[in-house]
Order: sequence, then structure tokens, then C-alpha cells
Amino acid sequence: MVMNQITLDTRIYEEMQATIAILRRRVTELEYAERDRHQAEAALRQSEELFRTTFEQAAVGINFSTLSGRFTHFNQRWCEIVGYDEEELWDLTSQDITALEDANAELELLESLLAGDIPSYSLEKRFIRRDRSFVWVHLTASLMRSPSGEPRYIISVVQDISARKQAEAERHQAEQQLQQKATDLEATLRELQQAQTQLVQSEKMSSLGQLVAGVAHEINNPVNFIYGNLNYANDYIQDLLGLLQLYQEQIPNPPSAIQSAITAIDLDFLIEDLPKLLISMRVGAERIREIIASLRTFSRLDEAEFKTVDLHEGIDSTLMILQNRLKPKGQPAIRIVKEYSDLPKVQCFPGQLNQVFMNVLSNALDALEENLGNQASNSKATSPSPTIWIRTQAIADNHVSIHIRDNGPGISKEVQAQLFDPFFTTKPVGKGTGLGMSISYQIVAEKHNGTLQCVSQPGEGAEFIITIPIQQNGVKD
Repeated sequence: MVMNQITLDTRIYEEMQATIAILRRRVTELEYAERDRHQAEAALRQSEELFRTTFEQAAVGINFSTLSGRFTHFNQRWCEIVGYDEEELWDLTSQDITALEDANAELELLESLLAGDIPSYSLEKRFIRRDRSFVWVHLTASLMRSPSGEPRYIISVVQDISARKQAEAERHQAEQQLQQKATDLEATLRELQQAQTQLVQSEKMSSLGQLVAGVAHEINNPVNFIYGNLNYANDYIQDLLGLLQLYQEQIPNPPSAIQSAITAIDLDFLIEDLPKLLISMRVGAERIREIIASLRTFSRLDEAEFKTVDLHEGIDSTLMILQNRLKPKGQPAIRIVKEYSDLPKVQCFPGQLNQVFMNVLSNALDALEENLGNQASNSKATSPSPTIWIRTQAIADNHVSIHIRDNGPGISKEVQAQLFDPFFTTKPVGKGTGLGMSISYQIVAEKHNGTLQCVSQPGEGAEFIITIPIQQNGVKD
């Protein structure tokens, strides 16, 4: 019995010792848990203090707002950016202080954020400060959700970018000013180029007109003298021939000395040919007078600058001056085909318009002569006879058109794009100034309110189409 009692007491003692050990471990665990709780609370307080300090002292504005935009928390920097006191902001929403144009743009982003389509958004916008001035900000808004995923509130981080926007505006203004200056310089350059080409044109036309008019005047006087005396010379010669015939009738057998002189001069041929010679002299004098008239028509120095004229006369006078280039010179002659319509007289600056005809026809002759030269170097090459077609017609809206076409080598698209630019030329150095077509374009477009077009394909010749109104607006002849 005693042994059994001892054994029982020992078992109870051991169980008590085990229970005590468990209790001690539990107490230790509770002590550790309490210490951890205190540490966690301290850490939480420290974290909250750090967040509060960071929130309040942040260099950017931070605010918390409900889903409807009403503020729940914000820091001092946010108040400084928007220029409102803390008490005033509690009664406002983000939309209340946002510029209307920017609020409409932000609304779409806000709807996407609340719908869960995007986690956050950023944009530049303007807030309206209490003094009604604008402040530019860069705003980033994020949606905070509950653990179950329900939207709770919106956090917005705002940075004042007014200084940058002001710098951008000043830079943009400076760029616009520079652009305007560049545009003004380009316009000035164009005006200078036009003035230069017009100066060259005026000087060229003045020199050419004076030269042509001077030559025509100097030739005109002696030719008129010769032409005017041909009738008297013919009468005198007829009288002398009549007297000679009377001598022959009265003295059929003259002395031997006279007979020898008659044989030496072949009197019968002289009597027959002398009237023909006078007729040839008359034809030649008339031809010279026609040339003088063409020169005077081309120069137009004897007429008012602005006149109503027959364009065909101007074209024909130009062709007369270029007649020498149409003749064969070791190569086929260049044909001129005129297809003139019945044109009304046209109000224009005839001298200047004749210069356009001269430039276009000269370029056509240059192209044909170059083509003939290329053919001569290539004995196997064959092509139609070099020809220039000149066609005129009256068209709708009281306009007339002059078409000058050749069957030369044609003009490429690249050259056509620069054809009317000042100083552009495809001719070798010394053979062209690059001003002819530019001046022609100005004369037609600016002086006559018309158009000058080029239609061409390489290998198919070129056609220039001049279109001008019959009567200039506001001008009556």
C-alpha cells in the first residue's frame, strides 16, 4: 500500500511539474506576444507619425477626396497651390475649382478610373485660385479600394508647373516671333527677287525697245526716201527710154561708135530688164518697210503702255525678228504653223506681252536646235521635221489663249517644277540668265491677271499655254 501511494504521489508530482512547465511557456509566449504588440504599436505610431510628417511637409500637394470629389484630407502644400484656406476647402470639390475646359477633359478619365478600366491617370490641368487666377498643375489621381475591391476614395498628388508652363508659353511666343520673322524675311526675299527680275526686265525691255526703235527709225528715213523716189525714178526712166526709142526711129543707122556702144551695153536687154529692176527695188523697199513696222510693233515705244491691240500682230512681229533662226543652216529649216482664230482685240501691255512671245518662241527654237544637233550626231536617229505650232482661240469668260507647241525633246517633271523660278536655267553657263520664263510668268500672271502653263512629256515636245482676259478689270479702253 505504501509503495502504491508513493508511486501515485510521484505521478501526480510529475504531472504538476509538466503543467507548471507548460504554464511557464505560455507565460513566456504571452510576454513575447505582449512585447511584440507593444513593438507593433510603437512601429505603427512611428509609421503614422512618419506618414503625417511626410503628408504635411511634402513638396507636392496631396488630397484625399470622396468618389464625388469632396475633400476629406489635404496637406498645407495643397492649400498653397490652390490659394484657399483650410476651412474654405471643406465646402468645395475638385470640380468646383477646376477650369471648365479642363474639367470636361478630366471627366472622361475619372469615369474610366471609377469603372476600373484604368488604375490611375495623369494630366496637366488648371485650377482656379481664390483670386480667380489660374495655376497650372500636373495631377496624378489613383483610386483606393477596400479589401473586397469596392472603390473607397481617390488620392490626388498635385505638382505646381506654372513656372514651366510660363516658360513654355514664352518659348512658344519666341518661336512664333522667329517664325514670323522668317516668314517676313522670305516675303522680303521674294519681293527683292521680284524687284530684281522686274528691274532686269525693265532694263532689258527698255534697252531692247530703244535699240529696236532706234534701228527702225534710222532705217526708216532713208528707206522712205528711196521708196518715195521710186515713182519719180520710174517716170524719168520711162521718159528716157521713150526718148531713146525716138532716136532709134529717127536714126535707124547710127554711126559706128554709137553702134559699138549699143552692142557693148546690150541695149535691148537693158531696155527690157530696167523696168523689172525698178519693180524689184520697189518690192525690196516694201519688205524693209514691213520689217520696220514689225520692229516698231514689237518695241511699242510709239504707243501708250496699256492699249487694246491685235495679238496676232505682236506674234507676227516677234516671228519677223526671229526669222533668221528659222532658216536652214546645214540642217532642216524650222517650220512655223499658224492656226489663228478670229480674236477680238485685247487690253494688255503689248510691249511686255511681246517679250513673253519672244521668250517662249526662243526657248522652243533652242529646244528644236538642240534636238537637231543630237540627231546630227546620231546618224541613225530619225524624227519629224522640226515644227512650231501657234494656235490662238477665244475661250469662255471673255478670255483668249495662245498655244505655242513644238515637237522637240520635251521637258521633264522635275524641270517643269522649277521652270518659272528666278535664275533657274538648264542652259550652259553664259547662254541663259534663268530670268526669261520667270519674267514671262510675272508679266502674264501679275500684269495681265492671266495664267502661263507648261504641258510636256519627255520625248513628246512641249506646249506653253498663255491665257489672259480680253479686258482687264476696272480698265476701259
